[in-house]
Amino acid sequence: MAPFGGRGTGGLSNLLPSPHVDATRRAVDDVVAVLRSHGDRVTGARRAVIDALLAGGHHVTADEIVARMNEREGPGGRGREPDPHRATVYRTLDRLEELGVVSHVHLGHGPSIFHVDHQATAPHHHAVCSACGTVVEVPLTALDGLSSALRAAHGFELSRQHFALWGLCRSCARADRDGTAPSQPAAMAVTPSR
Repeated sequence: MAPFGGRGTGGLSNLLPSPHVDATRRAVDDVVAVLRSHGDRVTGARRAVIDALLAGGHHVTADEIVARMNEREGPGGRGREPDPHRATVYRTLDRLEELGVVSHVHLGHGPSIFHVDHQATAPHHHAVCSACGTVVEVPLTALDGLSSALRAAHGFELSRQHFALWGLCRSCARADRDGTAPSQPAAMAVTPSR
């Protein structure tokens, strides 16, 4: 992501931040404010983790955050945080989760997936296609019937966190019914809930 979004070939528009960059900066500032309001220090490394978390993508792994930190370039073409320590990334993510800023979910046998909990994204579960890897965000209310049935029959309270449903996405289910080849496993493609 370039620090400035040029909307022309010259003039003042090249010096103004793009709307995406401006929104990301505001989001980083909001997360930093939450940390500081709880007495936490905000080091350069911690800020770099937050920036990489918010820079793009809705669901990211800790390794993707480390990779983003390594890719980011600062003044003079040097990386902002050379050789970020995974421990710093995990400690920062753990603290942000304790403060309710991020959540994580396990989508299969892979690493934990983290995402920022904010007002623009309603709380949700994840439906994962076992054939192609597509992830669909499912509103919490979609499981209200199951939650009520478990509570009534067993006194069991269904957790609203760390929950993933497995099955086939629309395309793979159609391919399965038609007897055609299913889609190849994909990098995690996320479809927001509607």
